[in-house]
Amino acid sequence: MPQKVIMKSTLIIVGLLFAMCTGCVTQSNTTKPVYFPAPPATPHVVHLKSFNHLHDLIAPQQSWVEKIRGGLASPFVSAPSGIAYRDQRLYICDTAQSCVHSWNLATGYASKIGDGGYVTLEIPVDVAIDDNNNVYIADTGRGEVIIFNQSDHKVSHRLRPNSNEPMKPVALTVQAGKVYVADITTHRILVFDATSGKLETSFGEPGRDSGQFFFPMGIEATNNGQLLVSDSINGQVQRFNKEFMPLTTIGSLGNRYGDMGRPRHLAIGPDGVIFVADTEFARVHMYDNDGQLLMLLGGPENQPGDTPMPTGLAIAPDLPPAIRALVPQEFDAQYYLFVSNTLGSHRISLYAIGNLR
Repeated sequence: MPQKVIMKSTLIIVGLLFAMCTGCVTQSNTTKPVYFPAPPATPHVVHLKSFNHLHDLIAPQQSWVEKIRGGLASPFVSAPSGIAYRDQRLYICDTAQSCVHSWNLATGYASKIGDGGYVTLEIPVDVAIDDNNNVYIADTGRGEVIIFNQSDHKVSHRLRPNSNEPMKPVALTVQAGKVYVADITTHRILVFDATSGKLETSFGEPGRDSGQFFFPMGIEATNNGQLLVSDSINGQVQRFNKEFMPLTTIGSLGNRYGDMGRPRHLAIGPDGVIFVADTEFARVHMYDNDGQLLMLLGGPENQPGDTPMPTGLAIAPDLPPAIRALVPQEFDAQYYLFVSNTLGSHRISLYAIGNLR
C-alpha cells in the first residue's frame, strides 16, 4: 500500500478516536449561572445542572470498540422520589420504573436495583446507604424496607413490624446500626436493628402536639444522634433527642416567609445546614442548626435552578472532577446538593453550596 494512503488512513482513524474521546468528559457549564439568593444579595448557592439522563451529566468512559458498536444506552429517570449519594454514586428511587437507579458519576455506568432478579420493587420512595454501602429501600407498595448487599444486590433483610401489622414506609435513615423509618399508616417512627431486622421500638402518634405527627414524610439523623422528622400536614420539622423525646420545632405551617407548606425529605450539610424539600411551596428551605431560616432555594417554574415539586434531597461532600468543572470559576464550592422533582422537564437538579470568591 502506498505510503500516502497509509498516512491518510492513520490520520482518519486518529481523528475518529479523538472525536469519540471528546465526549468522555463533562463539558463546562456554558449557560449563565443561576445564583441563590439572587444579586445584589450575596449568593451562597449556584445551580449547576438539571437532567433526566445520566449521560447528560457525565458521559461514559467507553472504549473505542464500544463506541463503534453503538455505545451504551443513556440511563434515564422517569418519576424520581428519594435519593442518596455515597462514594461517587447517585441512588435514585424511580416509582415509574419500580427500581432504584445506581449511577456511577465517575464512570458514567449505571445499574438498577430491584428491577427483577432477587426481588422486584413496587413503589420505592426512599433510599439510604450505610457505612458498608448496603442499600436500604423503603417500598410503600410492598409495605416494607428491603436491605440489599452492595456487592451483589442480594436481599439481606426485610424490615416489617410483624406479619399482622401493616406499614407504609415513606422515608428512612440509617445511623449506628439502627434504621429509622417514617410510617404513614400509624403516623409514627419505627426503629429497627439493621443487623437482625428486629423492630426495637417506635415513637410518635397521630396529632398536632409536640411529639405527634400527621404524615411524617422525611427523617434524618444528625451527627450527635438527634433525629429530625418532617411533618407534612402540620407543616414543620420536629427535633428529637437520643431517647426520642421532642426538643424543638423548625418552621410552622403558613404562607409567610419562613413558613412551610408540605415538607418532605430532609438533608443535613457538613456545615450543619438543614435542607427541607417543600412540595407545596416548590422550594427548598435552608435552616441553620438553631432552626433559623437562612434562605430559600429553587422556585415553582420550569427554568434552570427551579424546583417545581421537590421531593428528595442528597448531600454530596465532593464530586468527580468532570462534574466539579461545572462550578463557575468565581464560586467557591464547599459541597453539593442533589434535588429530585416530581414535576418539570428535568427531574434531577444539582447545586453547589459555598460562596463567591
